[in-house]
Amino acid sequence: MSDTVRQRPDWQTWPNLISLVRLLLIPVFVWLVVAGHPGWALVTLVVIGVSDWADGFIARRFDQGSKLGKAIDPVADRLAIIAIVLSLVLTGLLPLFVVIVVVAVDLVLAVLSSVLFRGNPDLDVTWTGKVRSALLFVGLPVLLFSAVHTVDENAPWVRVVALVFVYLGTAGHVLAGAQYAVAMVRKRRALASV
Repeated sequence: MSDTVRQRPDWQTWPNLISLVRLLLIPVFVWLVVAGHPGWALVTLVVIGVSDWADGFIARRFDQGSKLGKAIDPVADRLAIIAIVLSLVLTGLLPLFVVIVVVAVDLVLAVLSSVLFRGNPDLDVTWTGKVRSALLFVGLPVLLFSAVHTVDENAPWVRVVALVFVYLGTAGHVLAGAQYAVAMVRKRRALASV
């Protein structure tokens, strides 16, 4: 019998599985919104939001961080946010400018990342990025909740509160995007000077 323990590949971690599930739930969410099932869409969105928190917590708490996780988590976040805001725009719950701002920032970062690093610049998530995600992952579900028939009729202020969170999250998205762009340029310059 061998004394060696079989090592699990770096990509086979619970946080990576959770991120994969989050990616798979995105089209389910879009379908539920477009098909007119805001209640089930809200449940799916809550699972997406909780999974965003859970993968990071598990990775840190149980030392299951991986290069794949560091690359896939922000991609899953971006795709989720874009799909969510686009779905809510298509159903008339959210103004078009929000999706334009979110997509524009993400496109700029994707181009910078591709040009400067041929892909993943391997940057740490910023505090601003975390706050932005929290604002959006609170505001967007509350906005969806405001579309439920009884809430829409009895508590129209819920939509206003949700939009405040979404607008603050959108502003945070621009700020976080600027911070990531500056960090990419600085990292590229530092690598070039070595």
